[in-house]
Amino acid sequence: MLRKGYCRVTGPRLIALVFTILFAASTYTAQTAKATPTPQPHPEVHRWFEVESLSISTRYRYIGNAAGQTTNNQQQWQFLGRGRFKFDRKAKYSVVTQLGTGNNITAGWNNTGWGTGDLQTNIFVKHLYFDAKPVKPIEIQFGGIPINNGENTEITGYDNDVYVMGERVVIRAPKQLWFDEISLSNGYLGDLTRPNVFRRFKHLDRSNYHQFLVRKKVNSRVSFSADYTFESGIDTLRQAIKVNTKELKFADSLTFENYQRLDPNAGYGFAIDGSKHVSSRVDLTGGFTKISHVIFNGDRYQRGERFYFGAIFKLNREFSIAPVIIQAVGPVPTAVSPRTRFEFIASYNILDAFHHHHIY
Repeated sequence: MLRKGYCRVTGPRLIALVFTILFAASTYTAQTAKATPTPQPHPEVHRWFEVESLSISTRYRYIGNAAGQTTNNQQQWQFLGRGRFKFDRKAKYSVVTQLGTGNNITAGWNNTGWGTGDLQTNIFVKHLYFDAKPVKPIEIQFGGIPINNGENTEITGYDNDVYVMGERVVIRAPKQLWFDEISLSNGYLGDLTRPNVFRRFKHLDRSNYHQFLVRKKVNSRVSFSADYTFESGIDTLRQAIKVNTKELKFADSLTFENYQRLDPNAGYGFAIDGSKHVSSRVDLTGGFTKISHVIFNGDRYQRGERFYFGAIFKLNREFSIAPVIIQAVGPVPTAVSPRTRFEFIASYNILDAFHHHHIY
């Protein structure tokens, strides 16, 4: 029997079949269909509902530890859907929800049962919150909300899958306050193995997480953010700066992000990242990272020093593939710490397909 907030699929063979059909269909339509301007389909649906993202992915993942052992050799799958119900046409008041795979606070993937790990089929409602914009500069969020990383990524910030029960106020008044965004968050960061938001609403009256963040786009070239975060007795500062550098040829942008853990057990970590838009079909990214502590950042970037490189190849409008390699250098904390990690991801953007075929 399924619990509230869960959905179930039939297994990895269905996933493989779905991907085969979707890829074949998208390849055929990319070759034969001609884009023609048409009105937005189903305006009566758009009035009330807005789908912001909808995709399905699969990945092969290999992880080898410092002792030379293979800890993960598996195929996984991911579903992600995000949308909002709008109480008014301008969406000044709305309810936002996000559904996804992954059975803990930093997980976004399920096992297929092929290779390491048993089959996982649950899809959870991870975010569910009320969003209000009563006046133009102010946005208020309340409920099961996502993390605001600013310009930091999940390397030195929080994993993209992390969830919080609480509230956030965002002020966007650059003419009056200079910063493009001032964000204040308060809530409870916990329930590490309870991604289902309906099982976490009971903690709306608890608080162990506070964040104060500012963000600014200085000009067309430079943007930055900085924040102070308190989490379960830990004080942390984070800063990140992104610079557009197309003149360098090898990188369109460079990002430097870092954190300072103040207390307890002070530490420092950083990442240097470069990205390159090679063509309409190819994007590259790579960099170096050093992480000092076990934190709720992306699970690819654990303690130690690592180089990483990734690419996205867009095969057509909806379908893309993305290989990723992460390699630790120098000493790692323990013999079971990851040394080498490789992923090969294939993704199908269902929302783009709906737009292309005028379904939504």
